[in-house]
Amino acid sequence: MGEKFGLDLPYFVKNGFWVLFRQGIASVGGLLLSVAFARLATQEVFGQYQFILSILSIASILSVPGLNTSIIQSVAKGCDGDYKKVVKTSFLWSLLGIPILLIVGGYYYIYQNHSLGIALMISSIFFPFFYAPNTWDSFLQGKSRFDISAKYSSIQSLINTVATIGIIFFYRNNLIAIVTAYLISFTFFNGYYYFKSLKYVKNEKSDKETIRYGWFLTRIGMLNLVSSNLDKIVVGIFLSQAQLAIYSVGILFSKQIQNVTKSALWIVAPKQIKQGCISKSNYLKIFFISSVIFIVFWFFSPLLITSLFSKRYEESILLTKISFLFYPVYAISMLYYNTFIFSKKEKNIKIESIATPLVRVALLFILLPFFGIGGLAFLFGFQCILSPTVLYVTERYYKHA
Repeated sequence: MGEKFGLDLPYFVKNGFWVLFRQGIASVGGLLLSVAFARLATQEVFGQYQFILSILSIASILSVPGLNTSIIQSVAKGCDGDYKKVVKTSFLWSLLGIPILLIVGGYYYIYQNHSLGIALMISSIFFPFFYAPNTWDSFLQGKSRFDISAKYSSIQSLINTVATIGIIFFYRNNLIAIVTAYLISFTFFNGYYYFKSLKYVKNEKSDKETIRYGWFLTRIGMLNLVSSNLDKIVVGIFLSQAQLAIYSVGILFSKQIQNVTKSALWIVAPKQIKQGCISKSNYLKIFFISSVIFIVFWFFSPLLITSLFSKRYEESILLTKISFLFYPVYAISMLYYNTFIFSKKEKNIKIESIATPLVRVALLFILLPFFGIGGLAFLFGFQCILSPTVLYVTERYYKHA
């Protein structure tokens, strides 16, 4: 069966089970948390929560997130000594997030919403400890300890979900309490697992390229990170927090299914690229499997939205269908993108990292005024076409240059 799909089945099963297991736990946890918000809290509070997470995601640029990918390659080559250096670098740069989040929070406290402002200011306290120590995950992946990484991550996700849902149940619309519980839970486990992971450091060998490549990956991913979270921030600012809640539910299933797909393809891509197994037939087979998933989900999505999130979110049904339109293309585009990442075609990646986000942002501000959150749901699905198009054009250009 593995040969039919161009897969090394034993390799996929060995490494894929734990990766998909953790992704499944994270997806279920995210779904349950969203359902709790939809059922127990107001749409305004749900939207404010999503707004804060989007701001934190953009601010994570300060933690030099490219180091997480870089340390995987470094540790895989036996250079464990880079681990502490990477965490220290990430932590020191993350300190810049404290004054920035305090300023943003202060603005919202004075001019917009007291609770939102306070929650953002509280986030500033946790920020350096929220992102830097989470490098434990990449370190363990570099050591090929996917089992330990998955167990740690799943426990963290489950407890965080239970704790946050518990606060929502008892305090419902207390945004400050909800955000604080979320931050405390994740921060505690990131610190705890970082110190536990140190026992797997076996040497002090260092790769001088680790930090440099981490900065490179951060720079090329910067615009993408901003543009990927800008939609929710724009909706929260220019429309309303209630509309943001509806939009968040509308793209929720598409986002979770994409995350699982991305994880699965991330497992098989390095092996396939090394063996030269990626062919047109592989793309066609993946497109076929994705199309089957698309048809099934398209049929059941209305029932899922109304039964899980209540009739208050009926508007999200159409958004869900729109955002999922391009899923079959998403699957093959991710595999295509991975071939450039693992082949380290830096020139192509650099151009794509600039062109794709800029086009995405331009389309965002074109579609929003005319089509509202429906236009943004379309863009969420359509954006998967942008990246492979840019990469294909650059590849053709360099071949004929």
